Amino acid sequence: MTTADRGDGAVLGALSHWQAQGLSVRLATVVQSYGSAPYEAGALYALNAQGQEAGTLSGTCLGSWIKTRTGRIKERRVAVITAGPADGLDLPCGGRLEFLIEDNPDPNHVREWLAALGARACVRRTIDTVGGRPLLATASARESCRWTGHLWQGIYGPDWCLLLVGADAISIHLARIALSLGYSVTVSEPRAEHRAGFPAGLATVTEAMPDDAVMALQPDARTAVVTLAHDPRLDDLGLWAAAPSAAYYVAALGSATTHARRCARLLGLGLDPATVSRIQGPAGLAIHSRTPAEIAVSIAAALVSYKRCETHGRIHFHVTKEVAHS
Repeated sequence: MTTADRGDGAVLGALSHWQAQGLSVRLATVVQSYGSAPYEAGALYALNAQGQEAGTLSGTCLGSWIKTRTGRIKERRVAVITAGPADGLDLPCGGRLEFLIEDNPDPNHVREWLAALGARACVRRTIDTVGGRPLLATASARESCRWTGHLWQGIYGPDWCLLLVGADAISIHLARIALSLGYSVTVSEPRAEHRAGFPAGLATVTEAMPDDAVMALQPDARTAVVTLAHDPRLDDLGLWAAAPSAAYYVAALGSATTHARRCARLLGLGLDPATVSRIQGPAGLAIHSRTPAEIAVSIAAALVSYKRCETHGRIHFHVTKEVAHS
């Protein structure tokens, strides 16, 4: 799916909340990105008449520019604006952006859109700037956003999810990075002493066993599962449940030797070699990381790398012949 990691559900949730309070609102959508502008087509930005913001442009020069350029929120308006040097805005990164501006979109439409994402559906939102109301339809995960100059078709999927097995220093650093990347983070930690050391409010922490946590989450193509418990009894349970799932990235902490032993155990538990080969081990990209923070960075980099891969991470990392054919 060619959508950004932009936390669409959070933006729409804020928009719907403001509308329920009776506030005038504006929704801006990036419909075209030129040059090195760091925002993808489909990125959402919302604001209300009190100046509150939500979305990837919040607190940026672009957010401030949109507020100034578009003026007072009107009763019901759809417009297209550009942001770039010719429009009086020199972006630090260069490039140019084109925005679809909607003032006070239909609250029922916003709620329907939000409900679809809450149900982890992929939807296509179509809006014709010449006339007509926005429409929502079920979309394929392989569809791309499309802009013709007057017709916008945006592809929106549910927020990205990350399930971590084990609450330790790496989990804390990784949760913080993942949140900044737009993931919702859940930590499975049955051990009370480990849960006690995890910062309150950083992520959703469950004492459920890892396999139960995976099954409760029902991983889809926008879900990643990483085991960090340093306890084979817990890590293996999480991997056993996650490897056959639709999760786009499944990985485990540990050395290559540890991973080979882990794979052998999972094969013994009934998983087939192709399924076991989906598990990346050691987790993360090879950046010679050593400290918990560095390891978290390497894993976060792998999350992004797999997500940006055309096959959504369906890269089968090599399992040694001794393991694969045991």
